[in-house]
Amino acid sequence: MNTYDINHVLSAFSLALDIAENQSLEHAQRSAYIALQIGKQLDLAHPDMQDLYAAALLHDIGITKAYADVHIDPNQLVSHCTHGKQLISTLPFIPARVGEYIAWHHANWDGSGPFQLQGNEIPLGAQIVYLADQLDVKLRSLVSIYSERHLILDYLRASSGKLFNPLIIEAFVEVQRREKFWLDFITNGIAEELAMVPPRTASFSLKHFETVAMTFAQIIDNKSPFTHYHSQGVADLAAVLARYYKFDPDTVRKITISALLHDLGKLAVPNEILDKPGKLTPTEFQIIKGHPYYTKRILSRIQGFDQIRDWAANHHETIDGKGYPEGFSDPHLSIPERIITVCDIYQALTEERPYRLKPISQSKVFEIMDDLVRTNKICPDVTTSLKTLLA
Repeated sequence: MNTYDINHVLSAFSLALDIAENQSLEHAQRSAYIALQIGKQLDLAHPDMQDLYAAALLHDIGITKAYADVHIDPNQLVSHCTHGKQLISTLPFIPARVGEYIAWHHANWDGSGPFQLQGNEIPLGAQIVYLADQLDVKLRSLVSIYSERHLILDYLRASSGKLFNPLIIEAFVEVQRREKFWLDFITNGIAEELAMVPPRTASFSLKHFETVAMTFAQIIDNKSPFTHYHSQGVADLAAVLARYYKFDPDTVRKITISALLHDLGKLAVPNEILDKPGKLTPTEFQIIKGHPYYTKRILSRIQGFDQIRDWAANHHETIDGKGYPEGFSDPHLSIPERIITVCDIYQALTEERPYRLKPISQSKVFEIMDDLVRTNKICPDVTTSLKTLLA
């Protein structure tokens, strides 16, 4: 068992969720900042503040392709929130009431809309997260925080007693009287404030983190109908290969986790590119090539996960140094990275894709992979090992 700061894990995956929702990359953190400021004004107890912070960071965990328009399509709100609660229940270090906050974080105070609760039937944490989420959306629409901040107060006055609890609005009105609140949005103050949030440490094993990785692999793969099993498939193959190479159990699990998360950055790729039936344009291909960069950026937020970060993010690097995004070559690429690369290629070639009607036969896949070995793209030993195991 190792001890980790859960806030780092939450921060990493909140960035992934912002990417998935096509939000500004700090939407979850800004929402969390607003929620915490309101919570302080209401004098919430420390455990309540911790759960509020977790719920604000992960409030959009229910976002997938099917729910991509929840902020503008009320018909998707309930599914978005219910799915979020279900996913939260799979995370071993998140209290159940965080899921309740997420389940109701779009419920209107007056009971209008598709939700069944109203008034104080709605959990207080959900009420705060709802207001914080919507406030960040409004704040980012302002041309100038200096000259247009009154528009936020106009919005709140119009929404009081309808969308939001008047008492929570009163708490925010007091918060925004402090000029520091607004300056934090203009400068880097939000990041600095959240960096000072007390650590929420917990001891959990790699097996626990594998459960977390499986949840996010599901979110990744649900983005496109053509990748509904891809991350899990790569992870299953990688685990078999890792055991073949006689890695110890902890390393096998790290490789599995890395494989589950290798496409985390694909949440940044629009579906019209992922699902395009024809050849990608050069610009579209450049966008696709950015996904391992985002994988590394997301996982860099978790202290102590350097190996998992690198093994996950380097799956498009090549032996000849002409891969992406770093251009690493043979001496830099470890066996775990080579394993994930080879398994990713094999799994992708054996799956349906929008640009081909059927998966490729195994014999043809091996021909393609042999050609990649000959052209010094992938590791010959790992490729041979995979072929031996699958023969």
